[in-house]
Amino acid sequence: MTDTVSITLWATNLGQTLNGPQDWLDALDTVATEAKAAGSDLLVAPEYVSEQWLTYCGPDIDVTKEPAAMAEAAKAIIPGVQALANKHKLDIMAGSWPVADGKGGYNNGAHLFTVGGTTPFVQRKMCMTPPEKAPDSWGIVPAKQMQVFEWNGLRCAIIICLDIELPILSSMLAQAAPDLDLIICPSMTEKMSGYSRVFSCAKARAVELFTTVAVVGCIGATPLGEGRKNVSGAAVYQPCEAELGFTGRFAEIGPFHEAEKGDPLGPRLHAKDIPIGIVRKLRATQPEVWPGAWTGEGVSISVTGAKPALKKSA
Repeated sequence: MTDTVSITLWATNLGQTLNGPQDWLDALDTVATEAKAAGSDLLVAPEYVSEQWLTYCGPDIDVTKEPAAMAEAAKAIIPGVQALANKHKLDIMAGSWPVADGKGGYNNGAHLFTVGGTTPFVQRKMCMTPPEKAPDSWGIVPAKQMQVFEWNGLRCAIIICLDIELPILSSMLAQAAPDLDLIICPSMTEKMSGYSRVFSCAKARAVELFTTVAVVGCIGATPLGEGRKNVSGAAVYQPCEAELGFTGRFAEIGPFHEAEKGDPLGPRLHAKDIPIGIVRKLRATQPEVWPGAWTGEGVSISVTGAKPALKKSA
């Protein structure tokens, strides 16, 4: 089994105007070249990198039509990403974008391209933010299945943004996949509050599931009419154990509101030789206090005190 893995996390800057799909693929090519040189096994981009593609679909497109436009733009992107994975011999989780749900709507799907693959592996998001699901906005439809899969000798899951904030999903994963090695979390957050929630919960999931979590988000203001802004960073979290450096932070950069001058692509975190094997060994032998996949069996909750009075409407 794989004992270490190296991952490049790309906090993609959405603040660049693109003239077409090749511009975005050229940026990905540049980052993939760096990632390969850094010895990475995997390159990860954030949630809704596709929002940047709207800059060449026309800035005046109605917001309700944007998911269809991003899904259509993906048709020109997907072959290019697979070609880059093959070129660099590097697996690429190229971020997420809308994918048809087969019922006339769209899910939010994260796409993992493997070297020599024919079609990407897609994990769809299950819990939408209010703007994401609003009918007068994107109207993204929630999916219903979390997939645990094998990658590079590891047991993995892709958990998209808000889904990482759901303890019940963590509890379900603990029961279904107690040997989970790696969670990949692409995200998009407009405010520091959102960034703080996602990254704090990603760290919590590493502790709860006794696993490694790699999380990354996009940054910058998209050059669209609304000037949508994003703030994020990149991090790799692990359980807070002495053998792993006590803090649970293997590597972390950010948060960033915009790209640094002279580096318009956005910050990259090259997390080298993440000790997956040590986590696996500790999980199986002697963590400090981790109780394993705790179910709460036999525990009850009592609520005391008077019920709050409900105000009656006039």
